[in-house]
Amino acid sequence: MGFSNAQLHSLEVTERVTSVFSLIGTSFIIATFLISKDYHKPINRLVFYASFGNIITNVATLISRSSIRAGAASPLCQLQAFLIQMFMPADSLWTLAMAFNVYLVFFKKYSSSQLRKLEWKYFLACYGLPSVTAIIFLFVQTKHKGKVYGPATATPKLWCWITTGWDPLRVATFYGPVWLVVVVTVLIYVIVGIDIYKKRSQLRKFSHPRPAPQHRGTLVSKTTKVEVTSEPAATHKPRDPWELCRIGSNSSPTPSYMEYSITIEGAGVGRDSQAESPLPTGIDTNKASWGYARIAFIFFVALLVTWVPSSVNRVYSLAHPEKSNFPMNFVASLVLPLQGFWNGLIYFTTSLPATRKLWRRWTGAGSRGSSPRHSKELLAPDVYGGRKNSGSESAISSNRSTF
Repeated sequence: MGFSNAQLHSLEVTERVTSVFSLIGTSFIIATFLISKDYHKPINRLVFYASFGNIITNVATLISRSSIRAGAASPLCQLQAFLIQMFMPADSLWTLAMAFNVYLVFFKKYSSSQLRKLEWKYFLACYGLPSVTAIIFLFVQTKHKGKVYGPATATPKLWCWITTGWDPLRVATFYGPVWLVVVVTVLIYVIVGIDIYKKRSQLRKFSHPRPAPQHRGTLVSKTTKVEVTSEPAATHKPRDPWELCRIGSNSSPTPSYMEYSITIEGAGVGRDSQAESPLPTGIDTNKASWGYARIAFIFFVALLVTWVPSSVNRVYSLAHPEKSNFPMNFVASLVLPLQGFWNGLIYFTTSLPATRKLWRRWTGAGSRGSSPRHSKELLAPDVYGGRKNSGSESAISSNRSTF
């Protein structure tokens, strides 16, 4: 059973409106990244590279049903199918790259420069791997099934992608790899999460040291007895410095000496050494790593929001090929084009200090009368929400700048 014209029109409008929102988000990412170096954090760099794929994906979603009206063999239909096959799953690969960076930061102690050396490899993998099947499918055609690219659904025809005759290819080259990436990403975050839990337990021990044990009924003291043999000041007094040298020699002075003793007693329990010693700088480094992991995980949640509804719709269509579910198709057309929007939203909210600094630079606000504390925050923005430790700022500045 097909959809009515009103339903088809609503799907088309929804797909294009959400595509516009996504283009706004990706445009913000690219523009701010190119304008200001304050956005050049390792995770933002990956989002910047992923934005190009998001833009090309939105070109395909903006085409919407115009490709169907142009015909299955038309260049517009083939172009839309190619762009969807190549660039839509690339976003999941960039999310995996973020998770892999988290793993490298936590377990391999990678620095910012080391992470940057991996970016060209990520770029080739995230866009190169999907391009293999996307290009091959352009030339595959049989007499029985026809071309691989065409209307994605028989009834109704919503957009051009892999045709229903080649349905197994959707699972093998699109949904299957995407969910494999999701599973691997989940495993990475589970491993990192266990490590974070252990490190947070260590941090709590440093922040809340246990009180020193009290000794009931027993006073711990140390007594030192010092016996000093000396002469009374009134009996003998050296007249010149040379006479000081003669005291205690073989020709000792004749006056009698008085003996006296000094007893020093001390009691009490010292403070816990953990309470006195400052927190290790490694704790602050871990805070920066946790911030990186937190933001990367948010991007992963956005990936799930994008792919779960469309995957459920795909499973439903495989189980019931003769049925068309309008609510599922509507939700899929709503969330699939929003990859760039979610990336832009997260990028904006996690880069607020850099955005405020850029805004003040454009508007001229804050050029005079800024407090030193505020200026320092702008110079070293903490985009991951962690608090700065001024006492160890100099010791960890190189580590914090990494994230």
